[in-house]
Amino acid sequence: MRNSPTNRQFWLKNRNVGKGVVNLSNFVIVDNDIALMSNHPISPFKGECFKWNSWLFDDGSIYEGLTLEDIPHNKGTFIMGNISVGGLVRHSFYDRYEGEIHAGFAHGLGILMNSSKSSIFLGEFNYGKMKGCGLQLNLKSYFDLVKQGFSYKSAWILSKKSIIQNSKSGTFIDNKHVKHLSYSSHYVENSTCSVYELKGVLCELKNVIAETRMFQFKPMTSYISPYSNNNLTFLDFQNPILYPFNTKFLAPGPTGQCFSIPNESFILREMTKISRNYNYIYGQYNIMK
Repeated sequence: MRNSPTNRQFWLKNRNVGKGVVNLSNFVIVDNDIALMSNHPISPFKGECFKWNSWLFDDGSIYEGLTLEDIPHNKGTFIMGNISVGGLVRHSFYDRYEGEIHAGFAHGLGILMNSSKSSIFLGEFNYGKMKGCGLQLNLKSYFDLVKQGFSYKSAWILSKKSIIQNSKSGTFIDNKHVKHLSYSSHYVENSTCSVYELKGVLCELKNVIAETRMFQFKPMTSYISPYSNNNLTFLDFQNPILYPFNTKFLAPGPTGQCFSIPNESFILREMTKISRNYNYIYGQYNIMK
């Protein structure tokens, strides 16, 4: 059977899987022809499993998260530099996307933060575009108060009403808000996003973001600064063995227990929040407690 013409053609087509090329000499129209002969994350017969990567690109863009076949896939974080990434629309430096990723595109549930417009979008993405149920907040009034000297807490209390009034929620298509929320409890296909559907999206998004942020700050990441220090390469503070001064309490196991936690309320709150996130995710997979 191996030497039959049919099997021979099949073998010729699939020998290029994972090499990122298309064998045009044996091109046959099939549904997954491109996926069969490429290193696309959904191609069959992949040669590697998911990897945790932290990349800094020449234009200043950063990707931290999971990759498959050296392509961002599953969950990760994009921070934009000079050009757009993930199919997203870039407005300024440090625009940030956190959430689900499919074959290098922001696809699924995620959060897009725009620094120049002071806006945040929480919801569904389709190949880099806001599409589906979502909630968009404009935090400009909040940041204006912070710049005037108000504390974060006071600024939020004073600007909360304005932020809610200027928020947009409902159905988004191609980065545009097209329909407001529907308050009907009945699901109708191709209808507008309802309140209940949006609540479900935001609830699931909470889990996605918690998992995504576990793949940030990869240990032993190399950071190259093209703007200073003669382009020298430095290791950042994400070393699993070497800890900067007064941070040894973060070390795992007995080492961390030898050092006390700094008496700072902010650090204690952050550590408590992280602990709650871990317990929350643990509870999702362990029904019997």
